[in-house]
Amino acid sequence: MSDNRQNLIDQNSKCSCKGYNLDKLIQPNILILLAQQKLHGYMIIRELENLNMFRDEKADNTGVYRALKTLEDRELVTSEWIMVGSGPAKKNYQITDKGLECLSIWIKTLEDYKQWIETIIKDAKLVLKGDL
Repeated sequence: MSDNRQNLIDQNSKCSCKGYNLDKLIQPNILILLAQQKLHGYMIIRELENLNMFRDEKADNTGVYRALKTLEDRELVTSEWIMVGSGPAKKNYQITDKGLECLSIWIKTLEDYKQWIETIIKDAKLVLKGDL
């Protein structure tokens, strides 16, 4: 690889080779959180940040709410507005039976990805050592 290309990777700290662009993994994490308890959007974002889903950065709130909307449209979660004290109403989310089924499917999918990733790692290490 040329020095220029390596410098671009170093400068671009959000390169997919460094684990970024895995935004679809937010969906099973939201389902896991909601399988444990009902949460409103802001708390979901905070919990995802606590899991370090965003690599020590602030969550893209719009992206999280977009994922919640997608999950709701697919009937994997439901929501209801709740009033808490004198503050604004909050949209509280909970997982559905269909969402629990989806989470089970995610487990199989992630296990398959894990095997595939382990193969990629092994092959990459062999290439870098020149053993292929």
